Amino acid sequence: MATGRDLARDVRARLRGRRLRLALILLLFLVQAATALVFPFVVGDLVDTITLGGTADDVWWWLTLLAAAPVVGGVFTWLGVTAMGRLVETMISELREDYVGAALRLPRDTMERAGAGDAVTRASDDVAEVSDALPQALPRIVVSATTLVIVGVGLGGVNVWYLAAFAVTIPVYALTARWYLRIAPPIYLAERAASSRRGAHLLGGIQALPTVHAHRLEGTQLARIGGAAWESVRWAMRARIVQNRLFGRLSVAEGAGLVLVLGIGVWLALTGRATPGAVTAAALLLLRIVEPIEALLMIMDDMQSAIAALGRLVGVIGRSDGASDAADGEAVDDVDTREEGREARPDLVVDVQDVGFAYDDDAEPALRDVTLGMAAGEHVAIVGATGSGKSTLASLIAGVFEPTRGQVRRRLPRRSVVTLTQEVHLFSGTVEDNLTLARPGATRAEITAALRLAGAWDVVQSLDDGLDTVIGAGGTTLSSADAQHLALARLALADPGLAILDEATAEAGSADTSALEEAAGAVIDGRAAVVIAHRLSQAAAADRVVVLDRGAVVEQGSHETLLAAGGTYRRLWDAWSA
Repeated sequence: MATGRDLARDVRARLRGRRLRLALILLLFLVQAATALVFPFVVGDLVDTITLGGTADDVWWWLTLLAAAPVVGGVFTWLGVTAMGRLVETMISELREDYVGAALRLPRDTMERAGAGDAVTRASDDVAEVSDALPQALPRIVVSATTLVIVGVGLGGVNVWYLAAFAVTIPVYALTARWYLRIAPPIYLAERAASSRRGAHLLGGIQALPTVHAHRLEGTQLARIGGAAWESVRWAMRARIVQNRLFGRLSVAEGAGLVLVLGIGVWLALTGRATPGAVTAAALLLLRIVEPIEALLMIMDDMQSAIAALGRLVGVIGRSDGASDAADGEAVDDVDTREEGREARPDLVVDVQDVGFAYDDDAEPALRDVTLGMAAGEHVAIVGATGSGKSTLASLIAGVFEPTRGQVRRRLPRRSVVTLTQEVHLFSGTVEDNLTLARPGATRAEITAALRLAGAWDVVQSLDDGLDTVIGAGGTTLSSADAQHLALARLALADPGLAILDEATAEAGSADTSALEEAAGAVIDGRAAVVIAHRLSQAAAADRVVVLDRGAVVEQGSHETLLAAGGTYRRLWDAWSA
C-alpha cells in the first residue's frame, strides 16, 4: 500500500508534460463557474424590475440573458469534462499498464505470499474503481472549487453581511470534513482489502477445482468463499453508514446557512438597506455556494475508495521498482566474504554457506545448515524424499527466497536465472508469441534453432499453422509433453546463466519421458543447471548429486561415488531401480 507522499509523487510524475493542457482545462472550468453568477443576479434583477414597475423590454432582456447563460456554461462544461476525461483516461491506461508490468517484475515469493487472487483483484476491481471514480470526480472537484470561489465573491458583492452569515456555517463544514477524513479512509481501505480476500478465495477455489472435488472439500471451500464475501459486505455496509452520516451533517449545515441568510435579508429589507431582488439573489447565491461545498464533501466519498484502490496499485508499482533494481543488479555478495577466513570463489555462480530457511518465524526450518557451491556449466541434481527441501533450496538459489540464517556469498541476478517447473503455462496467443516472451525480437532462425534443440520442432510442424498456430485458452490444445517441449525451447531462447529444472519432466507419460529428458539435457548443456530429480536417471546424468533429508544435506558427490558409499543415495537408487 502506497503512502500519501508516494501517491502525490506518482501523480506528479504522470502529469509531467501535461501541465499546460491541465491549465487550459482549468481555464475552461473557470469560465463555466463564472456563468453560475448569472442566474442569481438576473433573477434578483427580475424581481426588482417587476416589483418596481419595470418595462416588458427590461424583462425580455433579463430572460434572454437567463436563457443564454446555461447554454454558454454547458458548452464550456462539455469542453472541460471532455478534455479532462481524455487526460485522466490516458493516465489511467498508463497506470494499468504500469501495474501489470510491475506485477510481472515482482519477486516470486512476494506474488506467492500475496496470492493470485490479490493480484487479479488489483488489476480488475481496483483499476475499475479508479477508472470509474477519477474521470467523474476530478471534473466535479475542479468545477466545485472554482464555483465556490467565484460565487463567494459574488455573495460578498451583494452585501458583506450575507458572506458573514455563510461564514458562520464554515466551521460545521470543516468539522464534518475533518470527521469524515478521519473515519472514512481506513474503512474504505479495509473494504478494498476484504474485496481482495474474497477474490483470492474465489480464484483459488476455481483454480484448485479438481483437488476440491477429489477431496470432497466443496463445503469447506464454499464456507471460506461465503465468509470472505460476507466480510466484504460488512465493510461495504460500514462505508454506506459513514456516507449517510456525512449526508445528514451536510443537510444540517445547508439548512442553518439558508435560515441565517434569509433572516439577514429580511432584516436588511425592512431597514431599507436591501431590495427584494437583492435578498432573492443572496438566497440563490447561498444555494449556489453550498452546492459546490456539498459536492466536494460528497466527492470525498467516491475519492476515498478510489484513493484506496490507487494506493494499492501504486504500492505494487513502487515495490516493483526496487525489486527490478535488485533483479538487474550484479551477482549477490551479501556479507564480508573474509569472515571466518573463508574467501568467496569468483569462479562460482552459486555459493551459499550454512544457510537455513523457514517459511514463518515459528515454523520448522525447511533448510538447515546447507552449504553448496556451483561452478559455471556444472549440473547439480538435488534428490530427496517429498518435503526434504529440494524446491526450497532451488528457490533460494534462484533468488526467490532469502535465507533466514547463513550467508549467500554469490548468486546470479534473477534476470540470469530461469526456473522451469512441471506446471507449464501456455499463454493465449501463437506459438511464436509464447516463445518470444523469453527473448522479444528473436528471429525465426533463432526460434527454429531453439525448437530443434528442445525437441519441439516436430511438434510445431504437426500443427495446422506451425508457429502461427494459436494455443492456450481458446486455441489448439497441446499434450503435457508437447507443452513441456515448448517450455524447454523458451528456456533455450532465454539463454540464462543458470537453469533450474524443478521436476520439469514429471508430467510426461512413460512414453514421452526419454525424449523429454534428452531434450532437457540438450537445453542445459553448457550452462549451469540445478535439476530437482523426480527420476534418479536424471541424477545419474548430473555432474554432482546433493541428497537432502529434512532440509539438511546428508550426502554430496558424483553418482558413482555415492553409490559406492552405500548410504542414503544408494538406498534410494536401489528402491528406484527395483
